[in-house]
Amino acid sequence: MTQPLALFHSLRQVAEQQDWQYIYPVWSRRAQGLSIGINLHPNHCCNWHCIYCQVPGLQRGASPEIDMPRLQDELTACLDWLTEHLPAASLAVSDYVQDIAFAGDGEPTTSPQFSAALSCVQQLLSQKPEADRPARVRLITNGSQMHLATTQQAMHVLQQMEGEVWFKLDAGNDAEMLTVNDARLPLSLHLQRLKACSQLCPTWVQTAVMQRRVENKLVTTPSLDGYIEALQPFKENIAGILLYSIARASQQDTQASIQTPDLSLLQRYAAALQARGFNVRVFA
Repeated sequence: MTQPLALFHSLRQVAEQQDWQYIYPVWSRRAQGLSIGINLHPNHCCNWHCIYCQVPGLQRGASPEIDMPRLQDELTACLDWLTEHLPAASLAVSDYVQDIAFAGDGEPTTSPQFSAALSCVQQLLSQKPEADRPARVRLITNGSQMHLATTQQAMHVLQQMEGEVWFKLDAGNDAEMLTVNDARLPLSLHLQRLKACSQLCPTWVQTAVMQRRVENKLVTTPSLDGYIEALQPFKENIAGILLYSIARASQQDTQASIQTPDLSLLQRYAAALQARGFNVRVFA
């Protein structure tokens, strides 16, 4: 573990020194190691406003214009640096870098240039030896644009790249969608978008399990029964479920209501889902 973590810290210094705008290294619990993030919203704009979001200054607004040559140059510099600084010459980049992940400070698929950015990554990786590529390419998404033909075409490209999607689902009913994600759409519509996504590309559902103090009562979301009922029709379509707790302080929880649940609560959710045949991973 020490060597990959040291590599991450060194790469983060490089990113800061070179003032990368779109590419950033992160140590990811769910990816279980070093992840290379692509941020298509350096303006901190997102179409959702999740209560647990850790992005400072988050706002709703338009996606910015992406400087595609700069994005390509930053990603090239990042991958070249990794190749040159691997601790052992016999190891591949994929031994240290778990993924290239479209994530960032806003919903990646709301960017009109998301497809172009994905194609840029595809072209860049195709020019590199397999040993110089990260393990996979991922899209971390709230799924809000999965009904659009342009997004679905991008999912087809991601599938061709042997990539995968992590699709946000934090609710077991409409009220939780509004409270947790500030998303004004029915859960049933969100699930239709999950269905479309899972039919196009390998898809994991990612869920933030949290407790919130509401009028002196501790409320857990998502509600387990509603959550299981929502996901049951997708058991054969999704790769699995990523359950995780809130590890860093929210920048949106103005009432300081969020509490990190005990590991035992996550394990109870996981056991209930596994009993119904779901593949589940837990990240406390």
